[in-house]
This record gives sequence, C-alpha cells and structure tokens, in this order.
Amino acid sequence: MMIPDEDYRLFEEKAGELGARSVRLIPAEYIVVENRTVLKCIFGCNGYGSRVCPPFIPTVDEFRKMLAEYDRALLVEWKSENVFSREISENFVKYSVSPPENEEIRKQYQENLKTVMKDRKETIQPGVLELEKLAWTLGYNTALATFPGMCTWCATIDYSGVNCAGDRAPCHHPTLRRPCLMGLGIRLDKTLDKMGIPFQKFPLEDVAPSPYTLMLLD
Repeated sequence: MMIPDEDYRLFEEKAGELGARSVRLIPAEYIVVENRTVLKCIFGCNGYGSRVCPPFIPTVDEFRKMLAEYDRALLVEWKSENVFSREISENFVKYSVSPPENEEIRKQYQENLKTVMKDRKETIQPGVLELEKLAWTLGYNTALATFPGMCTWCATIDYSGVNCAGDRAPCHHPTLRRPCLMGLGIRLDKTLDKMGIPFQKFPLEDVAPSPYTLMLLD
C-alpha cells in the first residue's frame, strides 16, 4: 500500500500549494461503496444529471470492480471558509427550487451557493486535476481523481448557476470532467470512520463544510 516517501512528499507539497488542508494515503480497500448511496443522487440532489454524476458515469457495480484493481488512494481535504448557518444547511436543496422569503436568508443562501461553485471551479476541480497530472508524471499511470459533487466547469460568470450540457448535448469539457464521489457509490462518512476521522454532522451550524476528494492510485 505504501508509496515512496519522496512521492508522498511531492503530493503533500503540491496539494498544499493548490489549496488543500491535508492529504492522507489510504488503502483502497478502506473506501466503502454501497449501491444505496446513489439513491441520494437520484432523489434529493439537484446535481443529478450533471456530466460527472449518474447516469453519465459507471454504475456502482461497475465501479466496485474497477476499485478492486487499485491498491491505494489519496484522500484530500480542501480548505473552505464557506460558513453555513443551521437554517441554510437544513434547507439547502429546498432553497434551490423554492427560495426563502426572508431577504437576509435568501442573500446568505445565494452567497453560500456561489461560494460552493466558485471553490469547486477555481480551486478543487483544477486542483484535483493537477494532482492527477502529478501522479501520472510519477508513474501512476491509471491514477484517477474525483470531484466532490456536481461539475462546475460550466458555471455562469456570476456563479448564479451551471449551464451543464446534461443529456441535451455532448459535454463542453470532456477531458476535464471526473466522476462525483457519491455518484460512484462511495460512502465518505464510513470511509472516514474507518480512518478515525470525524465526519461533520448535519445540519451544519455556523461552520464551514470540509470538501473531500479521492484520487485512486495504481
């Protein structure tokens, strides 16, 4: 499961430069995959249909077989200062289709949403691709990064929405997309638990969530 100390140091340094809080090398067998996970994608997630989510990525059963061919993975925690109030945390998906009537809450929700998209498009998504590129240069030829949720490459300039091609047309950025963790069936909470890492409980209450990504290493 181990990799050369020099490789790990390079991953750690690069991740820090890209905006990560920490990296951890874990056995691939620690990654918990459950078929039921995608129920939360299909029902209750407004990212369903994004080109990095079901039904455009491997099924859970397909991914489980692919994961068995990997020995290890790099768990990356990204920095975030996107503080969520309890009110917005509890109603985040609801407010995406039915904005709150209270103007102050509506403004805060919009700021939270914009920051989520901005963090993903400007830091996390380019960051995981750079880590994947580094892995390739070090000889990990089938290294594959993941995204923490729906893709935001096609976010509007003001981050008020995402113009994903979905099922209407080919992906606008086919070489830059990577699968969403949950969409592959990964249970991040149980994976973190195996490592003794506390998983943030929801609803959040005046704290910032910790975005995680995984990069599979051969």
